[in-house]
Amino acid sequence: MNISTPKVEILVVDDDRDYRVLIRHQLEGAGYQVLESADGQSAFAVLGRQYIPLVILDIVMPDVEGIELITRLRRQGCRSKILAVSGAGKSDEYLKLAICLGADEKFDKCKPVSDLLGTVQALMGA
Repeated sequence: MNISTPKVEILVVDDDRDYRVLIRHQLEGAGYQVLESADGQSAFAVLGRQYIPLVILDIVMPDVEGIELITRLRRQGCRSKILAVSGAGKSDEYLKLAICLGADEKFDKCKPVSDLLGTVQALMGA
């Protein structure tokens, strides 16, 4: 009898489609199930319907920015781990603010996407 363990779901929220695809390929290659969202509002809707263990969240997005989404999620008691990512001009400042508001970890988009996997595994306790 072959019993497989269920894949852990991760929600990737980023308005940059190419970056979402890079992250998805990296994570799926490591055995994670990846959901995608192009903006904060749709991510908020997904997280309102189901528990996702980890959210990888871009800080700078149109409409609902990552900082606002982190604040809303934590205010509503969301238990998902949040990995804030940014590559904007002031990304270090944005990422520090994200941590202060409730993100569990940060990642600078200037680093190779392959480095993201180690951060994800640390957050997931793998």
